[in-house]
Amino acid sequence: MNAKISSITQNFRRDCPRYGASVETLVHTLKDCPTARAILTLGGLDGRLLNKDYLCCINWIEDAMCLLDKKAIVDFITTLWNSWNNRNNYIFHGKKEEAQVIWDRAITLC
Repeated sequence: MNAKISSITQNFRRDCPRYGASVETLVHTLKDCPTARAILTLGGLDGRLLNKDYLCCINWIEDAMCLLDKKAIVDFITTLWNSWNNRNNYIFHGKKEEAQVIWDRAITLC
């Protein structure tokens, strides 16, 4: 996401603020970032969706929709939402939470 913002705004960092990936993309933020990966692994997402490389986030979500049943997709999207909120809380408020806390919050919503 920082890559997109930096294309619009000058002097904006393109790298991942938590783990220093060279360019923070949506795929990195929701799937490849170590915290996001830990949250998804706690949620039971297996290697079929975690280990494949994706250029576009929509391709990853489409693959998830093909592999998971309807209830699992609802849990998946809720988990992504909570992971995104965790990222924003870290960036904008300096609040860092463990993956287990984020997963517990997501499962409570489901």
